[in-house]
Amino acid sequence: MAIGISHTHAPSSFTMNDSPHTNVDVDLLSLPKCKRLPGEVISPLTYTNDIVDFDHWDHMFITNCCRSLTLHDFDGPPSTILDLGCGRGLWAIEAAKQWQGSIVVGFDIERMQPGFNVLEKSVSRRLKWVQGNLLEQLPFTTNQFDFVRMVRMGLHIPEDEWPSILAEIARILKPHGVLEIIEEDLLFPCQSTRSHDVTPSSGQCSGSSIQSSNTVVTATSYHKSVSSLKAKDDTNTSLDTFSGTSSTSLPSTLDTKLKHPKPPDPQDHTRLQRAWEEMLYNYFLSPQLLSVLPLYLSLSFPSIRSHSPLQIPLPLDSSARQQLITQHSVSTIQIDPATLFELRALSAQPSFEADPSARASVMTAGDSEQTMSSWACMHLARTVRTIVGCKESIWSAYERLYSEDPTPRVVRTTQQKPTSVRSDLRPSPTNPLRDYFERDWINWENDMADRTSLRGRMRAELTWNEPVGKPPDWRLWRNSLPQENASSSQDESAEYCRSLRGFVCFKS
Repeated sequence: MAIGISHTHAPSSFTMNDSPHTNVDVDLLSLPKCKRLPGEVISPLTYTNDIVDFDHWDHMFITNCCRSLTLHDFDGPPSTILDLGCGRGLWAIEAAKQWQGSIVVGFDIERMQPGFNVLEKSVSRRLKWVQGNLLEQLPFTTNQFDFVRMVRMGLHIPEDEWPSILAEIARILKPHGVLEIIEEDLLFPCQSTRSHDVTPSSGQCSGSSIQSSNTVVTATSYHKSVSSLKAKDDTNTSLDTFSGTSSTSLPSTLDTKLKHPKPPDPQDHTRLQRAWEEMLYNYFLSPQLLSVLPLYLSLSFPSIRSHSPLQIPLPLDSSARQQLITQHSVSTIQIDPATLFELRALSAQPSFEADPSARASVMTAGDSEQTMSSWACMHLARTVRTIVGCKESIWSAYERLYSEDPTPRVVRTTQQKPTSVRSDLRPSPTNPLRDYFERDWINWENDMADRTSLRGRMRAELTWNEPVGKPPDWRLWRNSLPQENASSSQDESAEYCRSLRGFVCFKS
């Protein structure tokens, strides 16, 4: 169940300078400890097997880069270990196998970990699963653990509760104990577009990306839908229905769109991205967690080490990739994964906002999608799968944003007749806005599937032939785009599908 939280302060911004307290809205720290009811779980994410699979891929990626289970290089195995938000328990099991003298506790709100009967006795006797809510007081004694690990909990922890959670972790750590956190910004992957439709917001968003169906919405049906909605909302089409900055040019612009509606760009995912941002705001989740987390860590830990943010460029779509191949402009730059997680003292970190060249080496080759060709598609797929897990929460935000919009966008996907019918896309007689949301969603999924290009990469790596039969939906979607849309609607500014960063914190 979605739980909305209203706050008077938006998430603060943080600039990495010589001091971890630079350019921070200190008023945020004076907010109440939390604004949820005791026992409530604050998360828009529905945990699925697909997300578990990508958790395992993340585990393999990070351990391969670090050549270790941890970012921190321990002198000897920690004797007592806590994995907060352990999920299926993969990392905890691996830790118990590798550190054969250590006691490992996996903590999660869901009971999804494997039974001890399927594990080796040498592992299961040193492993324990504990269920509980991370947002409540942890059920452990003071100074109990040598090492605490927490990975990708940004969608589960409201920003105003980070200080209390980190203080609680510091409580259960032994003196000189280590906390390791790996987090990421809550990005909505999409390519910015040059076209902007009238929306109920001030338009802070850009476009998006993933995989799915080829539902038809023709130009004729678009005109008919807009006309019927206009008739429905004739009594409520004032500018009061729009949130965000008002403009004296909006009435004439709106009238023009109503009289001569134009099917919007299928590659423009602004509405979904705006709904994603609205969802994060309602849950009070920080979209730029990597910017504010250093401050909160510094409140409980005197010594912190980190690495430059690992920012993964959004892969190009198939049309742009083909142009690179045709122009023989594919990059051959190689990146050593071992250098991506080199730790330095936090106070020695450069200001990334002021000096973009100080970011991780992945950023230095951002002009070339091929620089990260072996990683970027999987990172994009991971981000997309997380967003798919939040679909119903995004829909709730979409409905709040656009339920009063007199011109909800019907998103054209292809001019061909569909070869299959998806039951979840049948028109809703009671809520046509949900139909618009689903069509927006299909366009975004198809765009992302095209950019991920798992089929093409597997064919290239394994020298497989193209499968016989109907082409995938995302390819039909891409081929149906007008040529001008495919080539000219996208902004050339750099976009990212993922931004990762690890922190290693030491208790005094």
